[in-house]
Amino acid sequence: MKLTSKLLTSLALFTLLPTAAHAASGVYVVSAGDTLSKIAREHQTTVTQLMQVNQLKSDQLSIGQTLSLPAGSLSTGGQAAIPADIVAAPNDSAQQEPAQPELTAGEKARVTVDVLNVRKKASTDARILGKLKFGDLVEVVETGSEWTKIEFEEEEAYVFSAYLSPVLTPDVAFAGTVDSASLRRLESILEPLLHTPYRLGGTTPDGFDCSGFTTYVFSRLGVTLPRTSEEQFRGGVSIPLEQAQPGDLLFYDALGKGRVSHVAIYLGNGTIVHANGDDVRYGKVEYMHKLYPFYGVKRYAEFQ
Repeated sequence: MKLTSKLLTSLALFTLLPTAAHAASGVYVVSAGDTLSKIAREHQTTVTQLMQVNQLKSDQLSIGQTLSLPAGSLSTGGQAAIPADIVAAPNDSAQQEPAQPELTAGEKARVTVDVLNVRKKASTDARILGKLKFGDLVEVVETGSEWTKIEFEEEEAYVFSAYLSPVLTPDVAFAGTVDSASLRRLESILEPLLHTPYRLGGTTPDGFDCSGFTTYVFSRLGVTLPRTSEEQFRGGVSIPLEQAQPGDLLFYDALGKGRVSHVAIYLGNGTIVHANGDDVRYGKVEYMHKLYPFYGVKRYAEFQ
């Protein structure tokens, strides 16, 4: 009975650990439902790197198991390693954020860092109400040079102004000569689809897989795509990555099988939107290139 009691107590403690705290000091504590692929995806590393660093012989995990995270992963070298609402020291140029265009009260803004704390008051000592992810949209209530008041879960809250940018517009976020009307149309299609759950074989707003998502978005633009990512990669016009424009498709081998198995929509400035295995969300090209082999860019629509 004593052993059983200790075991239950230990399991309860691990259950109570918040996910955000798993990665303290480059260490992750396995909880129920975790897999190596899920942990790798969340911390912008790979299953192979996790297995090598932890000398794992299989992908089997147990609740409470402690894993070391590879150097350079999101928790040890990425932006989420420090609270995202703490401004770096002036001489820490590697952590300084670039100047952002001005925000406007009454309009929406987009989160530009991986994780952004939402505070009850305009202070880093204030209670954290929640966290926003890269690409999330917020309603700006009042602007400020340091803090911006936003609407968060039907109440007013504050985030650091430096980590917000106006909603993507051609003159703010997109490189190249791109038709603004087409971009606004694309943005209006994408916004209500964010956080749609991932569903293998899904092609509707009830659930998408990666190519089901791109097929649906492009159908709304009047463009018919082949159904699977492999088929989509075989069509379209090949474009060098450095010439990619919003609306182009980026292709990867996310399954490690030596062929295309994932597709994302490029949005300019190193940003993508895709059904990533959990839900529809914004992401960064630099992370995708770190995680998966890159196969190329294809263009099916001209936004200029």
